[in-house]
Amino acid sequence: MWFVRTVAWLACVVYSTIPSFWLMIHPRAHRWRARVRSPLRVLVPAWILMWIGMGALTGPWRGVALYATWWSWIPAAFLFAAGIYLYLHVGAHFSLAQLGGLPEIRANHQDDRLVTTGIRARVRHPVYLAHLCEMLAWSTGTGLVVCWLLTGFAIVTGAVMIRMEDKELEKRFGDEYREYRSEVPAVLPKPTVVRRDRPRLSSDGVWVRYETKGKGSWQIAIADLVCIGEYTTSGGPFVDDYFLVFARKDGLWNQASFYSEDCEEAIEAIGKALGCDLNLGLAASTTLTSRIIWPKDLEGHPLFGEKDLNPEVKRLTGSRQL
Repeated sequence: MWFVRTVAWLACVVYSTIPSFWLMIHPRAHRWRARVRSPLRVLVPAWILMWIGMGALTGPWRGVALYATWWSWIPAAFLFAAGIYLYLHVGAHFSLAQLGGLPEIRANHQDDRLVTTGIRARVRHPVYLAHLCEMLAWSTGTGLVVCWLLTGFAIVTGAVMIRMEDKELEKRFGDEYREYRSEVPAVLPKPTVVRRDRPRLSSDGVWVRYETKGKGSWQIAIADLVCIGEYTTSGGPFVDDYFLVFARKDGLWNQASFYSEDCEEAIEAIGKALGCDLNLGLAASTTLTSRIIWPKDLEGHPLFGEKDLNPEVKRLTGSRQL
């Protein structure tokens, strides 16, 4: 039990300093981006000093518990599972650097479209919710006073940090983010949140349809498809970085966001119409990468070459657009 309580205390020490770490960044984000050298040379040592300071401050009371009972680990197990579920769904397509928001302090970071699909259609800051679940799990299971106090500290500083982050995102994305913020809660999700502008990919086995708010909607007859591919970029975590490509016999092509509503069901329906399973292979990619999904004899080959479309795909289409 001593070992478990020590691990719980250390975990809460680290988690509790995450908002403070970002409070160093958001008010001065433009200054960090302007630095020639990597800001991590300063930020990471500063964060480690926070761990040491918080550990030294709370260490003398790390053995004091409000209660000690085995059944407290039952709700703790559900909280651990909720946190892990969130981490898996948030991090499936992002690197650790992207999950931590480190592109925010890089000078070459590029703004793009805001990602509001998937789990982010229900909560704006799912990573912070996952952190909170893990802190609550350790606090509930062990009953340690320091864990509860550190959780409370993280909630207070986290609320301030989220307000600052939201302001920065409003500057970057303008009305698009303000609308998103008005519809989707920051940390505690509502039972259902339906985004009016969320794209939707669907298929009835004859047509492939992509519906978006405003421009960008299209439909393709499955009989006219000659190639289906996928590609990722390094633009996350706040921008869409995973796309599906549908190439037609006439050489034109359309693309759809992987994060579209009903995407998995559509891919399954298209596969059935084509008489094969369509296997996506770039779920964990965080770089500029492409891959052919169909036809099956080209599966796994790159969709794009270094500067142009893969010659094997060019033979299938007139490639007037690609």
